Amino acid sequence: MRPEIHPSAVVDSSVELGEDVRVGPFCVLRGPSRIGAGTLLMERVSVGPHVTMGERNRVHMGAIVGHEPQDHSFAGGVSETVIGDENEIREYVTIHRGTKEHSRTWIGNGTLLMAGSHVAHNCQVGDRAILANGVLLAGHVSVGAGAFLSGGVLVHQFIRIGRLALLRGGSRTSRDVPPFAIMDGTHTLRTINRVGLRRAGFSRETIAAIAAFYRDCLLSGTLDRERLASTDRSLSEIGEIVDFVLASRRGICFPGRWPDRSRPESDGEGE
Repeated sequence: MRPEIHPSAVVDSSVELGEDVRVGPFCVLRGPSRIGAGTLLMERVSVGPHVTMGERNRVHMGAIVGHEPQDHSFAGGVSETVIGDENEIREYVTIHRGTKEHSRTWIGNGTLLMAGSHVAHNCQVGDRAILANGVLLAGHVSVGAGAFLSGGVLVHQFIRIGRLALLRGGSRTSRDVPPFAIMDGTHTLRTINRVGLRRAGFSRETIAAIAAFYRDCLLSGTLDRERLASTDRSLSEIGEIVDFVLASRRGICFPGRWPDRSRPESDGEGE
């Protein structure tokens, strides 16, 4: 099917629209940009320039995709925003393109960016990640696949959020958050994201091994890099955590108290 464009929309001639793209009232699409097949742009969406968007995305009212970065060093060169397939970009989300020429902001497949969230220049957001309402990512932040950033989370520039990590509502971090962890407060590690791991299909044995590793190596109050470097990596998830920690340039979140096993454990359900 040919694209459907509302008469009030403004679409540059250099914008390429795939089959069955629908462009709603008062949208503005600046080129050069490319919008993949089956994508829906609801009313008053702004896209481009230099946006490449995949297929079957849904972009809700008032969202801004690919505008220039909020960065004094931006000199007006060509930089990009690249978005994969089947993403849900809710009301008034802002996604800014890269700062340096030929750099990019990148969002994977199947993500959910809830209302009012902000993805700054040069960020990378992995597949199936969720940014809840009001999440603010500063420039050059990396969010791993399946990570869940709860409402109002603040992330400092150049921070990495590991795969399947969970950041509780209202928390903030200027330190890296390792894979599979739960963080709250001010970059404070609490426990592992058991619910997220179960939903992702991890076995009970793998979850237990990740929990034991966190308890012994990351939540013990000290971080022994030599011990980490010699860790048994036969379980790939343990190797993933170790590599993440050893590669950190901004430091890892501080450990919190390991949960009291005599009490029910809070594992992030519903957060």
